[in-house]
Amino acid sequence: MKKFLLFLLAGTLLIQTQSCRKDGTSWDTGVILPLAHASLSIDDLLVDSLSTTNADGSVRIVYSTKFLGLDIDSLFEIPDTTVSNVYNFPFTITNAAPPFNVAPGTPNQTTFGAGDAQLVFGILSEGNMIVRLQNDIRRRIVVRYQIPGATLNSIPFDTSFIVPAAPDSLNGFRMTVNFDLSGYAIDFTGVNQDRVNTLTTTFIAEIDPTETVGTNIYPSDTVGAVNTISGIKPYYIRGYFGNESVQIGPEETGFTLFQRVISGSIGLDSLTMSLDIDNYIGMDARLTINNIWSRRTSTGQSVYLNTPIIGTPININRGVYSSTWGEVIPSSYNFTFDNSNSNAKALVENLPDKLGYDVTLVTNPLGNVSGNNDFLYAANTIDATLNVEMPLSLFADQLVIADTIVPDFSSFDNHDDILKGTLTLTAANSFPFDAFVDIYFMDASSNVIGSIVAAPNLITSGPVVLTNGYFVSQGFSNSVLTIPLSETQTQALFHSSKIVFVSRFDTNSNPAFAKIYGSNRLDLNLSADFDYRIGN
Repeated sequence: MKKFLLFLLAGTLLIQTQSCRKDGTSWDTGVILPLAHASLSIDDLLVDSLSTTNADGSVRIVYSTKFLGLDIDSLFEIPDTTVSNVYNFPFTITNAAPPFNVAPGTPNQTTFGAGDAQLVFGILSEGNMIVRLQNDIRRRIVVRYQIPGATLNSIPFDTSFIVPAAPDSLNGFRMTVNFDLSGYAIDFTGVNQDRVNTLTTTFIAEIDPTETVGTNIYPSDTVGAVNTISGIKPYYIRGYFGNESVQIGPEETGFTLFQRVISGSIGLDSLTMSLDIDNYIGMDARLTINNIWSRRTSTGQSVYLNTPIIGTPININRGVYSSTWGEVIPSSYNFTFDNSNSNAKALVENLPDKLGYDVTLVTNPLGNVSGNNDFLYAANTIDATLNVEMPLSLFADQLVIADTIVPDFSSFDNHDDILKGTLTLTAANSFPFDAFVDIYFMDASSNVIGSIVAAPNLITSGPVVLTNGYFVSQGFSNSVLTIPLSETQTQALFHSSKIVFVSRFDTNSNPAFAKIYGSNRLDLNLSADFDYRIGN
């Protein structure tokens, strides 16, 4: 349909270039031009599908859609964590001369909660660290802050600051420093590699050696750093991901195969549906599909899949590392539904625009069998793909399909001089179904500002015969539609922001099926007879 509309617009451009003008004279003239030719196949009716040809030349449609929205946060979450390295002397130090050590640099190990997960190593795609430094001593101090287990390009996090002196005995000096932790690899096992979910930091501070005189340090004087790590998103994570039951859904995802269908019904001769599950996580799991359904938003009608896999736990083995870093060999599973073991055909005959799922995932059903060596790359978790394959043998009753384009009239400087006219659409149809075509003009707010409808607007099907139990078309039928355009309709065309073609199909074969062949097509030839005002 888009090709047809684009040819229509191209033709109107031809009208503009063939106009002529004579000063002081005004008259109407008829300009008859062939505007467009288009040849439409079944690929123009269905969205995001792959059409292949069977041995007899009939068409088979293959469509795939991903669902099952499992992300890393569904398994565990690394919470925002605050680490405090704060020091006070227990007694007064008199005349502490520079460089006097005011913080010894003892490693501080802070454990964060991650549910039932026990994390030992991660590489971050996102993360932010805010370090708030405090100095109550009335001399400058040099601070060295380290995270020994965090490395970027194999270099440990190790940074130093000069923190100004406290202005007086009642007020300390405060400063804040931000760090981006993206790309850092972090060891969560602590100083002796015997812990999990642990951040290790070291804070070292001394009076700035360039200070010339000492100072008294009192028990109330604090030197330290309070570090808040937030927004942690790992690119890669390793550990034990726990034994938990994770609910996924109920959720819906888009199903775009029939996106252009507005209303009507179809019946399919047969259909095969398959569910492919790929587990890229280095973790065993038990997956139970509680429900899969299709829903058509316009009608509110939902059809639930009825097949033995529904409600039956599926044990899924862990993915394994490949020989190349960052690549995983998934464990894969396939389940097939057809007319013999399911109502999958009814699921698709619902003409859905939504696919729903409700899944329960049990992580590590056998416990920590990996010894804290579960792994996950955030880009690949557990993928589920629903594949639909159907021979295009069907009946269609009042099936209404719409397609929209956005026209561009920017090159028309004086299109208001185009008056009423007539569009003539000559159609040669070899599909085994009739088509009725209406055209609507819409403004930027999607309000209809005009329409053109032929009377009658029927494009007849090709010559249909019954062969081997199927209705098939054996050639072309020709139809001519004459569409008068008033001056109002002509101006609505040039003032529209969107043009919508609405086509209604009917095989007139219910309950028998019409078989669609790769050679079936609808050839359209459009010509126009416009009245065009020339002069003043």
